[in-house]
Amino acid sequence: MSSKGTVLITGLNGYLAGRVAEAALKAGYSVRGTVRNLAAGAEVHNALLDLGYGSGAEVVQVADMTEPGAFDEAVLGCSVIVHLASPVIETWTLPPAEVVRMGVNSTTGILDSALKAGPQLQSVILMSSAAAIFDVPTDPGVYSEKNWNTTSEVAVAKLDNDAGGLHAYCASKTAGERAFWRFREDKKPTFAMTSLQATYFIGPPLVPWATKEQIPYSVSNIWRLLQGEDIPGPMLLYETSIDIRDVARVILWSAMNPKSADGERFLCSSFTGGAQAVADILNKHMPSQGVARGNPGQGYENDYASPNGTVAFNSAKAVQATGQDWIPYETSITDTAKLLVKYLE
Repeated sequence: MSSKGTVLITGLNGYLAGRVAEAALKAGYSVRGTVRNLAAGAEVHNALLDLGYGSGAEVVQVADMTEPGAFDEAVLGCSVIVHLASPVIETWTLPPAEVVRMGVNSTTGILDSALKAGPQLQSVILMSSAAAIFDVPTDPGVYSEKNWNTTSEVAVAKLDNDAGGLHAYCASKTAGERAFWRFREDKKPTFAMTSLQATYFIGPPLVPWATKEQIPYSVSNIWRLLQGEDIPGPMLLYETSIDIRDVARVILWSAMNPKSADGERFLCSSFTGGAQAVADILNKHMPSQGVARGNPGQGYENDYASPNGTVAFNSAKAVQATGQDWIPYETSITDTAKLLVKYLE
């Protein structure tokens, strides 16, 4: 064990998790990651070995995180717990009430296990979502950590299976985070508790996706343009994103500053682009790809701020707390695109 202790990261093979592991290892922590199957975790471990950090990482299997006590062994001896894993893969096909139940149970389950981790545990950090911040349908405006989704849980309760996948996802994130904060109020644990809400993830993952079919929706505009498509239409609900390397940095800051982060929500959201902005950036920095030109300079702000009258996010709190601004939007887009071009081969 390192002098700083061990960080438990659930869902080690997820888009964000590899970057969190990398940041924690660079900061001097050891890492223990949970996965549903050990083969997926091995890929992340091998990537960390290639970077020279793998000797400080271990992978453990938690096949069903919704089962009571699923994390009891994994948390033992840890100084920090970072809960990234989502228990639901098929959000759009399972009954919405089941999606919500699984989301809440995975959150309360790891918190119950945290009480058994030992006195060295300093912090539990929950990766929530911007979906816990805005209502559906979503009205234009500026959203921050002060806001909560007030419609999706109601929709699932009233409409049952007719609520649909979007409400199911948003309700599961909202209910899971509310359960997180109820636990803090009811149990008053000795460890700090912090949650993060993020907009669409962009940026290069530590471990590339195994196939192009695994490329996530959040980077679909970049991928579609690289494939030669015309300018895609709007993303679902909003156009704002955040580099996963920035999210990992805020998570690490929360882990290293438990007293300052305790009881806080931190919204991670950087810039608003959209497909035309992405096309312009790719034509500027990667002209050999020959992506569609569309109407250059139209439909977005020069500084990639959110235009008036759209769904926007105020993430000044996280910037002020950490003392560091977000990775520039053009850097995030080009770094992601450089990885994605490999899938064109």
